[in-house]
Amino acid sequence: MTANSDFSSAQEHRGPGLRRVCPVVLAGGQSSRMGKDKALLKLSNGRTLLEQAKSVFDAMRPPEGVELLPTLVSGARPGGIPDRVPSAGPLGGLQAVARHLDQWELGCDALLVVPVDMPLLSPVLLQQLCAAGQTVEQAVCIGDFYLPCWLPINARSGKYLDAAATGNAIASMRALFGYLGCMQLPVPDGDWHLNVNRPEDFRRLAP
Repeated sequence: MTANSDFSSAQEHRGPGLRRVCPVVLAGGQSSRMGKDKALLKLSNGRTLLEQAKSVFDAMRPPEGVELLPTLVSGARPGGIPDRVPSAGPLGGLQAVARHLDQWELGCDALLVVPVDMPLLSPVLLQQLCAAGQTVEQAVCIGDFYLPCWLPINARSGKYLDAAATGNAIASMRALFGYLGCMQLPVPDGDWHLNVNRPEDFRRLAP
């Protein structure tokens, strides 16, 4: 079954008054500091980093009023959505996803975004982002960590993503959130924000 047919099935069974939220794994980076495709690195639980990121969405129980659509993966990989503008960073990946949703008329109110390289994220954190996102018309993140995040999909966010991807606006999550406005949730304790960017970061995950 294709991603688009998954979406069509989800929308056919959508209840009234729900916010349709698309989970997104950002996995289109070049992994230059790792020296290999970090999305395919295997964790001690047998999952790759990409599989781990997707599993957090699978384990998540969305709050009342939120319908999770099938997870999309950004990046030029099997089943992924390649960037429309090369080397545009995370905003390039988000722009490609937003354009994909629009092109296929896959109605979506917001993206719930995680990077592929944060394997210690929990479903509870994502539930909190969803719950907060329903109450505001802006982005939501955790403290000064811009990922994971809730990103509303509307004309305003689409305009900035298009501009950033084509070099006509600052291509950073911080600048995007400054433009849209952002609710910053309290930062919980723990290593949930560990990024696996370098070989030494990956070794820290070893049991």
